[in-house]
Amino acid sequence: MSGIRIGAYAAVSALAIGWHSMALAQTGVAAANDAPAVQQGTIGDIVVTANKREQKLNDVGLSVAVLGAQDLQQKQISSLQDVAQSVPGLSFTQGITGAPVYTLRGVGFYETSLAAYPSVSVYIDEQPLAFPALTQHSAFDLERIEVLKGPQGTLFGENATGGAINYIAAKPTDTLKAGASLSYGRFNQVIGEGYVSGPLTDTLSARLAGRFERADGWQYSTSRPGDRNGKAENYEGRLILSYEPSSSARFTLNLNGWKDNGETQGAQYIALQPQQIGWVPPAVENAPFTPLNPRASDWSQSSWYYPNHKVPFRDNYMYQAALRAEFDIGGIGTLTSLSNYVRYREHAGTDFDASALNVFEIPLDDGSIKSFTQELRLSNGGSSALRYVIGGNYERSIVHQALGNQYSYTSANLYFGTVFGEPFETTVGTSDQTLTNYAAFGNLEYDILPNLTLKGGVRYTNSKDKYSFCETDTEAPYYAGNLLHFFSNLLSGNPNLTGPYQPGTCVTMNVSTTQPPTAVDPSLPLYAPGRVNNTLHEDNVSWRAGIDFKPRPGILLYANVSKGYKAGSFPTVNGTVFGQYDPVRQESVLSYEGGFKATLLNRTLQLNGAGFYYDYSDKQLRTKFLDPVFGQLDVIQNIPKSHITGFELEASIHPTRHFSVNAAYTYLDSRIDRYVGVDAGGTPNVNFAGTRIPFTPKHQIAVSTDFEQPLGNSLAGFVGASITYRSDTISVVGGDTTPAAVTAKAPGVTDVYGIGSYALVDGQIGIKSADNRWRAFVWGKNIFNSYYWTNVVSGYDTVTRFAGMPATYGVTFAISF
Repeated sequence: MSGIRIGAYAAVSALAIGWHSMALAQTGVAAANDAPAVQQGTIGDIVVTANKREQKLNDVGLSVAVLGAQDLQQKQISSLQDVAQSVPGLSFTQGITGAPVYTLRGVGFYETSLAAYPSVSVYIDEQPLAFPALTQHSAFDLERIEVLKGPQGTLFGENATGGAINYIAAKPTDTLKAGASLSYGRFNQVIGEGYVSGPLTDTLSARLAGRFERADGWQYSTSRPGDRNGKAENYEGRLILSYEPSSSARFTLNLNGWKDNGETQGAQYIALQPQQIGWVPPAVENAPFTPLNPRASDWSQSSWYYPNHKVPFRDNYMYQAALRAEFDIGGIGTLTSLSNYVRYREHAGTDFDASALNVFEIPLDDGSIKSFTQELRLSNGGSSALRYVIGGNYERSIVHQALGNQYSYTSANLYFGTVFGEPFETTVGTSDQTLTNYAAFGNLEYDILPNLTLKGGVRYTNSKDKYSFCETDTEAPYYAGNLLHFFSNLLSGNPNLTGPYQPGTCVTMNVSTTQPPTAVDPSLPLYAPGRVNNTLHEDNVSWRAGIDFKPRPGILLYANVSKGYKAGSFPTVNGTVFGQYDPVRQESVLSYEGGFKATLLNRTLQLNGAGFYYDYSDKQLRTKFLDPVFGQLDVIQNIPKSHITGFELEASIHPTRHFSVNAAYTYLDSRIDRYVGVDAGGTPNVNFAGTRIPFTPKHQIAVSTDFEQPLGNSLAGFVGASITYRSDTISVVGGDTTPAAVTAKAPGVTDVYGIGSYALVDGQIGIKSADNRWRAFVWGKNIFNSYYWTNVVSGYDTVTRFAGMPATYGVTFAISF
């Protein structure tokens, strides 16, 4: 980062804080923060549901970050990428197919298969969105967002090894209320939101909310001036019905969904990494690298699958029906039932070679998810000295995905076309999975003294994943199918093992990725083509134990030790051998954490801190293996041992009701202890011990300030600014070093697979009515137009990166009735 840029950041911060400091002696109006102030200049209580019941945040012996409704609107937080930018320790990465990947405190799973569970689970009012693709457009009309850090397996399931993100939707109100907002921003972005809420009868109330977004493409083509990509066109809606027939029974039905007709992001070409040495097509070898500008990219205007359709596109939708039923049972407790059904369809194309040529891209990405979950639990609330939660849950998900790849301008196409007369050009891989999970859990808290609480929880999970995969060639004259049949005969030593390729049949060869090669499916001959069928059946016991101590009011000390698991999974990759589709085993994290929460200086200062150590076993990783014919191909594997050490500090000061400063810092030191594999350049048997884990920046900092000032009796002005910083990290294991296989890279690119450090500055300034009925403000994100990127991926011969959004700015008007 240049000295000029750092100086600019410092100047903006000094100006904002200086203005606020001069205003401290002036009379304030209503508090600008989301939590209501108890008295002028004090920090109000924030209520969260981290333990599946309502508690004050400062009474929860866990590390929890909370974003309130006003923050979400004023800072234009509408996606998990925005959430990640606002929460230190939480990182967002875009997969090559556009699905989000989250990493929390260094725990994450970079895997783009539709059926892969994340390490950071996402919920709407405790109802799970089990797969990352489902979570893309649900951050609207919310009361708050809770980010629970660390393994949450005992209460939130086996896949929450990194943590859990819980969207708390705004609920129906007892009186008639309505509100709307309209924003206009750069790239002709228009965002409209609105809601209406109130009672329908004495026992039934409803809230209807909606949101739409549209924007022109923000990326420009480096080969076709005037061509744009990256448009947004999203529609989101939610209806919540609350029914309370009696004081002991409550029902909440949440019907929500979204439709995305936008375009997938294009990549930036930064390095040449040939797979077949000496056979890179001249058009690719001589192609210019993408300028290191956040808006620069390139993409194909057509593909083999869509001859008249540009490759980057999206036509996806999701809808969810979730019913929460609660019954108070005498003096025993409350019985809660959570029933949840989610339906998702994906129809998209992604161009991640950053070229107008069809080098290596995914023009076909079709998929679907049908997921049903049911939880039943009994709890006795928070008033007793002994508090319990006991229950069980069930999940059944059916996931289908078809990935069609095009390799027209790869070295494989040129080599196999020239030498064998079979240019390897297109394949389609189709996977079908049925995932079934059963779990039973219990959680206890007991106050052995008024200020000393013991905690413990346990969950048993039994999971089963039934998997089927077939790779086919769907384009005549079936070059890929004929080529793979040729190699089946050649490698097996049996020229009659298979005949000419028959359209629609599976071409993947029955052989392992290990040496010596062995048959994976004993019912088929070695190297015979066929369908991959497999089942993964696992179980585990997650647990947590801890202690909370309050030495005096306003001070909480806590210590926790927990073990969490993330389920194993099968990949959806385009491959040539059965061994590529071996499942990755379940991973586990043993976590040690201690922390404090302190409310000081007459409730004007809040200090939180936590230190943690994660002992990681069998971390799941998408990596490479060396195919003897085609070079590097994707595979998922386990890293036997790794660890993460870190700490985080947070401070919030409210010297007056109209001025607040918040600051947070997270430190992570991640290390692989034992793993030998293939590096990003195809070098085998590399010992990665001592290298860092991908997507784990060592330093993350966030500082924000908000100020509000009366402007007469009926108006108030407000201003806010935030600075977030993330140090460098890597996108692949061993990414701190550029592989020897890279023969050329763009000027200014150092470590090809590195993700550079960056700082972003956001801000808002506006006016509002004194009674908060309306507000109008100007906002900006990435005000200084920092160039940063969140991922680096290798295709076939090319290495590309996905850049973050450039500077965006706009104006918003919001009103409530």
